[in-house]
Amino acid sequence: FDSEDGLDKKRRKLIPSLTGWYSNLLDTHEVATKSVSTGILTVVGDICAQVLGEYLKHGNILATSLDKLRMLAFFFDGTFCTGPLLHYVYKLYEHVYPINGGGDGKSNPDSLKRAFVHVLFDNFVMIGAYISLMMLSTALVEGRYKSIPHEFKYDLVPNIKASYKASALGLMWLQLISFYWLPTNLRVLAVNFIDIIWVVVMSFVTHLHRH
Repeated sequence: FDSEDGLDKKRRKLIPSLTGWYSNLLDTHEVATKSVSTGILTVVGDICAQVLGEYLKHGNILATSLDKLRMLAFFFDGTFCTGPLLHYVYKLYEHVYPINGGGDGKSNPDSLKRAFVHVLFDNFVMIGAYISLMMLSTALVEGRYKSIPHEFKYDLVPNIKASYKASALGLMWLQLISFYWLPTNLRVLAVNFIDIIWVVVMSFVTHLHRH
């Protein structure tokens, strides 16, 4: 019993330790921490998309052969493109239309409405920039730069429509909760976890015709 109690204590301490470690990284290397976190979780989403694609084609996920170059492309996009962009965009949202009282320590009485405006703008206006950047960066890393004009002509609008559907069906509501409850420096990480599903959708539809 003593060994089990010790194990339980270690488990209970694990989450606070991880959150403290991550908070310290945010304090010392905020942009880099958010960017690498985005890159890692973006790869998780792409792996899920590859497994899904294999299942839909052959009905067998165990035989999935992961495309490592594609995974590298999504890590590059998350780390050097989307991650930094999310950091500065979310800072800009809070500066222009603050949810948390503009940094004066007071909460806005209409914080929920302000969070909803942030989420609507992010999901239905800025999404065009996010998807365009993802398509461009992943195509370049995968060496498919010659297909970029064709993809933007025929795939950009369908990708945006797919994102709209994913957002309306649930993702934007999860993002609303995170924007309303979390401080600005944790919103990128929260959205990264939510966007694993979004990356699955975007990676899947982007690569339908790329190969």
